[in-house]
Amino acid sequence: MRVTRRNKILLSVLACLLVLPAVTVFGLNRYVNDTSVPLTDSLFPESAPKRLLAIFAHPDDEITVAGSLRRMSEEADAEITIAYLTRGEAADVPKTSLADLAERRTIEADNAGKVLGADNVELFDFRDSGLPAADAAKAQETVSALIDEYRPSVVISFDDRVGFYGHPDHAQVGVWVKTVLNTRRHAPDFPVKHFYQATLPESMISVAKELSPTFRDMYPTDPAQGLPEPTVAMTIDSVASEKRAALDAHVSQVTVLQAVQPGYDKLPSWIYFRILSREYFTQVF
Repeated sequence: MRVTRRNKILLSVLACLLVLPAVTVFGLNRYVNDTSVPLTDSLFPESAPKRLLAIFAHPDDEITVAGSLRRMSEEADAEITIAYLTRGEAADVPKTSLADLAERRTIEADNAGKVLGADNVELFDFRDSGLPAADAAKAQETVSALIDEYRPSVVISFDDRVGFYGHPDHAQVGVWVKTVLNTRRHAPDFPVKHFYQATLPESMISVAKELSPTFRDMYPTDPAQGLPEPTVAMTIDSVASEKRAALDAHVSQVTVLQAVQPGYDKLPSWIYFRILSREYFTQVF
């Protein structure tokens, strides 16, 4: 069949329409990600049980590493536990009592855990937005008891300085987890082989401060006080729909999540997480 000049033009236009979005997504991906950070397919150590414990302050904090949790849950014989030290009852949700919101967010945490393939979801009753003033000994006992119960080979938490974007509760959890692990790590039969803190590369931090009011208002202005540099990353575009579903599970926190991850609800997950396609960690040990 003879291809007319008009058809050639139409085919060229269609090709451009197909190629330009792909080029745009690729360019944005390279702009926000630090491709010099080594990639890994798993954070589990070799020759150790595939048990992971992620410890956070509030239901929805797991979104920082949700793609990685989902990917690791798909490994053979993996066991994933997500723990929150509060029930998130202090969130700003109009006309909702503290007790009602705590119950609501507990359900949301369980739903997110199911999406991410978590085997266990634990919530505790430390006061939301009050962790820096909480009983440190009791909190550390809680962290230690989680380790004894689930015997993880890998622990993930927040960093102990910033708390990902500047939330005091996040940073306090990071302090407690790091303190417990450093205190116990050399004891005989201690199960934890690797400890990772969720973090971001400078390229993502810069974008976050431009687009996210939460980062802009709460992240430290002094670069020396910022997040630790990432040492490893996991790609998450293969589990984009699951990460989006985990975000969507936190129905009561839509406004908060929109501020932390601008545009996640405006773009299809397969585009959004092809741009923000990596989650970053610093390995403490």
